[in-house]
Amino acid sequence: MIDEIVDRIVQFFSTGLVEKIIKAFLVLCDRFVNFILSLCEGNNYKKKDETVDVLYTSGNFLVINKKHDLLINSNDTKKKTVQTIMRKQFPEYVQDNLTHDFYFAHRLDFATSGILCIPLNKNACKEVCQVFEEQRARKYYLALLRGHTDFDEEVIDIAIGEDVRFKDTSKKMCTILEDELCQNPRRSITKVLVLDRGYYNGKPVTKVLLRPITGRRHQLRLHCSQIGHVIVGDYTYSLKIDTSPPRMFLHAFRLVLPNTIENLDIQTDDPFTEKALKYKWKVVEQVNSIANAFDIIDSF
Repeated sequence: MIDEIVDRIVQFFSTGLVEKIIKAFLVLCDRFVNFILSLCEGNNYKKKDETVDVLYTSGNFLVINKKHDLLINSNDTKKKTVQTIMRKQFPEYVQDNLTHDFYFAHRLDFATSGILCIPLNKNACKEVCQVFEEQRARKYYLALLRGHTDFDEEVIDIAIGEDVRFKDTSKKMCTILEDELCQNPRRSITKVLVLDRGYYNGKPVTKVLLRPITGRRHQLRLHCSQIGHVIVGDYTYSLKIDTSPPRMFLHAFRLVLPNTIENLDIQTDDPFTEKALKYKWKVVEQVNSIANAFDIIDSF
């Protein structure tokens, strides 16, 4: 009798049922905590969306972790943007001689989250702009791609230009592979390193580290789409629009800016872990770890 009970206990814990129960319990706990916080903090909880997350600050630079689905600036002052949020949060950094209040030396797409470096004076801005123009900046992005790639490392070298169908709006770019639609194509290079393969909402997905060598508009999104692995949640370059993901899974993860004023090397937390994505993302194969990924992607 005792042996039978022991066998059943062993069988129970050897199945995946326990893991599923634990993960479901953690998700429920997370939702419950967020609900309690919203009740207890009231307006203070809501104000988290009205500030920027500061990663680093000095007399020369302010580095923030931009939220996804947020414009950097807009001529429409009623829109919530990085500019309008920072104007309230950091009025001491406003540059009265600038149209958009701050030195936005580089940009991130509306849908892209992650590191945004904002110089706080004219000399710092000049230095950073020169670093980007001379392609001395090292930028690393994390992304979740649709499907499982058949490669672990890849260099994408496909020229990108203006899509004539969207020339007046700049909402969409195109590659030289779409020759009749692509105007003024310029050479564009992206390195891709596979980190993990797994499933997001039950569909095959690959987590990658991306390093753009050039800096064309929509470069990472377009290059991933062209190799048949569109970024999850990228509605612009998806062949079939999928509105189920809550965001586009592209994040500016690390930024290295060598300059004569103050060398910068800033990295954020990984927003695409299993826990961060409420266990909708499940890793089944780790190919490369984050700890080694930067050296590997720099080497090929």
